[in-house]
Amino acid sequence: MSKARRAGHAVAAAVAGMVLALSMPVAANAATAEAAPAACPQPGQRIKTASSPAIYVVDPEFQLRSIQDEKTYFRLWDSWSYVIVDEVESCFADPIPLLDAELVKEPGDPRVYIWDSHFGFRHIIAPDVFAKYGFSWGKITERASVDPNPDKPWYQ
Repeated sequence: MSKARRAGHAVAAAVAGMVLALSMPVAANAATAEAAPAACPQPGQRIKTASSPAIYVVDPEFQLRSIQDEKTYFRLWDSWSYVIVDEVESCFADPIPLLDAELVKEPGDPRVYIWDSHFGFRHIIAPDVFAKYGFSWGKITERASVDPNPDKPWYQ
């Protein structure tokens, strides 16, 4: 193979590698998250146990987030929808409350954030992530100012 042809292949491989790297959403954060075993509820699932009225959502870091009340629940979702599981203790540490959570954006800016009093504003990085969690587009409210937490995007 000629030098020019080998150089062309090397450039093509480098470009393909860059495209792959750019297409991988928040790879650094995904690598740091500890994956729950496959039998455990996964990010995006809303769950409850048969023995408790509490509803939970599994967040991008595989943390169990408890929904404190009906008002908070309906600031994120349109209807009750969850999976009943036997227990969650073997899959997760103590749940972190999703306190006063709401979906927000700034006027004229398409970026949507989930806000809660524990983590602040977390950018929901893509429409497919928004859909994975079943969030409601109709529940998004506008705020004049959003101060995102760059260390905690809502990424998967």
